[in-house]
Amino acid sequence: MMIQIKHRESGDILLEMDAECLQGQKLVGKNLKGADLSNRVLRDCVFDSDNLNGCNFAGSDLEGASFIGASAQDADFTGANLQKSRFTDALLYRSLFTGANMTGANMRYAKMENCNLSSARLVEADLSMCDLRCDLSSANLTRADVRGAILNGANLSGAKIDDADFTDADMHDANMQGTLIERAKNACAKHKKFQPIARTKRPWWKVWA
Repeated sequence: MMIQIKHRESGDILLEMDAECLQGQKLVGKNLKGADLSNRVLRDCVFDSDNLNGCNFAGSDLEGASFIGASAQDADFTGANLQKSRFTDALLYRSLFTGANMTGANMRYAKMENCNLSSARLVEADLSMCDLRCDLSSANLTRADVRGAILNGANLSGAKIDDADFTDADMHDANMQGTLIERAKNACAKHKKFQPIARTKRPWWKVWA
């Protein structure tokens, strides 16, 4: 059986595979820019290091899929099942994850600036060291690992952050309206960016003064 992956707008064939289904397929290092992969069963697929910019994954079942080191900028994951998926080191700028189920997903070191994760389910997700300067309004981050993440200016209004760990996260100017920060560990929208202390140079004979 021949499976075709087509461009979401032009309909051009980007990839043909002799397989019964895409589930579990290893598509490492492929150029699938602008592909239409919406409403498909893509469980355990490996998209590591792929060019997935502008792809449409809306409504797809991507549980256990791997996107390690992939570039999926301006992609659409709206309503997708991304449970236990892996996005370590992925470039995800401006992508849509609205309403996606990302329970247990690994997003460590992912670049997600200007993404839309409103109403996304990020329960127990690993968001450590992730660039999360994005829309997380009404998202569920219960027990998420957000240590060392960049959240300055992020929108966390109405988000659920019970038992989430924000240790060492940069939350300067984050919008926490309607968010119960006392239910999380080290969550504080008043955190300031690190500013090194200016040191005046002294003569060597005064070093021990």
